[in-house]
Amino acid sequence: MPAYRFLYKKKRISGVASPEAVNFAGDTREEPEAGWEIVPTYDAQCLVTYLMTRDQSHALKEAKSPQTIAPAPAKEAKK
Repeated sequence: MPAYRFLYKKKRISGVASPEAVNFAGDTREEPEAGWEIVPTYDAQCLVTYLMTRDQSHALKEAKSPQTIAPAPAKEAKK
């Protein structure tokens, strides 16, 4: 899946870090250097708000639940 970097901005921390800043807990590869933070853009916040409002209280016809398949019966050895 692409990173969609256009939905985030890298900005210098001035004073206190932004409460909306992305938390990179455990992933130091993506963490910005000291004194910088990654914050979501207005578009990213709107996208999350929209997705959170979607009704997901019912089962989707397209997403079939996994079915368990019975194992094939073992063939008897011929003597």
